[in-house]
Amino acid sequence: MLQSPKIFISHTTRDERDNSLAHKLAAGLQENGSDVWISPDTIPTGAEWRSEIISALLLDCTHFLVIISAAATMSEWVLAEIKLAKKRRESDASFTILPLIVSKTVDYDGKDFVDKFQQIPYQDNFSDLLIIVTKSLNLRPGIPNRYLKLTERFVGRNYVFAAIDDFISSNDHGYFTIVGDPGEGKSALISEYVKRTGCIAHFNLRAEGINRAEHFVKSISLQLSARFGLSFGSIPSNPAEFGLHLNDRLKQASIQLDQGDRLVIAIDALDEVDFFDGPPGVNLLYLPQYLPKGVYFILSSRRKNLPFVVRAPQKIFDLIHYREQSLEDIKSYIREAFARLNLENWISRQKGETTELINKLAEKSEYNFMYLFYVMPEIEKGAYQTLDVNKLPLGLFSYYEDHFDRMGMRTKPLPKDKLRIIYVIAEVRCPVSRTLISKLAIQDPVVVQQVIEEWKEFLHEQIVNKERRYSIYHTSFLDFLHDKEIIKATGETFTGLHEAIANTLWQELMENN
Repeated sequence: MLQSPKIFISHTTRDERDNSLAHKLAAGLQENGSDVWISPDTIPTGAEWRSEIISALLLDCTHFLVIISAAATMSEWVLAEIKLAKKRRESDASFTILPLIVSKTVDYDGKDFVDKFQQIPYQDNFSDLLIIVTKSLNLRPGIPNRYLKLTERFVGRNYVFAAIDDFISSNDHGYFTIVGDPGEGKSALISEYVKRTGCIAHFNLRAEGINRAEHFVKSISLQLSARFGLSFGSIPSNPAEFGLHLNDRLKQASIQLDQGDRLVIAIDALDEVDFFDGPPGVNLLYLPQYLPKGVYFILSSRRKNLPFVVRAPQKIFDLIHYREQSLEDIKSYIREAFARLNLENWISRQKGETTELINKLAEKSEYNFMYLFYVMPEIEKGAYQTLDVNKLPLGLFSYYEDHFDRMGMRTKPLPKDKLRIIYVIAEVRCPVSRTLISKLAIQDPVVVQQVIEEWKEFLHEQIVNKERRYSIYHTSFLDFLHDKEIIKATGETFTGLHEAIANTLWQELMENN
């Protein structure tokens, strides 16, 4: 399994652009599961900051990412950090130097040393730049933080990985698709596979608005360029050219494969892709009908009819045909949770042996890992401490209904303030701050924070520009909310809300640009 390095980000804090870029890179790399050292954030309160910087560079960090600009070359400490990096490199050849040149510079102290190393190609679009930096650092492919959490407690599924290996060894190219119900563990499987193999990957996230062909083609193209040393050409602006561009990149990469090598690309959640994002007759995400030799795609999807026709070897691996194996993995997950969580009081109140209790919980889950991911911590927190295991909600969507009721969302009179806040979070389709939720829902920030705390287990929290932002954690819960008549009625009641959301997000985008 690939290990994440520890990255020292050298930058000047006196230039607003450099400082903002450095912290955005730090947040993006951390979101991908990487360990980052950046001043002043990483320096403990009360610590002697010079000693901390010296110790980080000479002892702790494995990579030195330096942002070079006119302002940086006039910074005493950026130049000092370059000297320290040079000293470390002289005694440790594995210490990696990665210059990121963001503007033209004149001669500066340490330039000869920095110029020895291959630069990271600067991109105006931050998402593109983050992909290139991630690949230049030779990190594991970017697994969204929400899915990294799922891999921390990953168990079993060896029969799935064995089937993938068998497909790849039996075919010289092709598509392998994992199909299953919401919450059955498809995203966790793809994440774990990427984590184990380090293959190229793309995750469709409808809750964050990352589900268009443009996102996919750009992401894969940049990853292929970084991994195989291809030129960082621009992505076509015309979607009609996406397919040709993707085919060309795959062919260029496949030519560089040595005998027996494979190029594997994992794509999660095909069912979340915008179906209308392409002309009729074209495959979803412009995936090619034909693949070069040595190229494989590992896909995941719900059971849906998708626009996807290929002329390459293909295997559909439907988890419904592996119930017996899934059940054993579910039981293993429960045993691990029993050992990890503080559940002694609840277990002692149940009738029967532990094995019987595990079997009943597995039955309640209906083979659904997401159900256990939510319910087990809720039991630990006391939500079901007095309940007999037989009275737990049956299945994932019954659990969603139960939580909806426990949060008082159907009480009389209706909690319209709370409903409006939940409606906004479900509709925005991108990570949104408490301040923006408050603005869109026209609610006091204190009330917004209260609702966030009540619904926290269903929200993904991330830091963007030192600000906490929230989005719906799992697409199945987003679907649940969209199917609730009371939520639909909320949207109908608050007229103009969609327009307000669109206008506000557009205004924020313009201000950021």
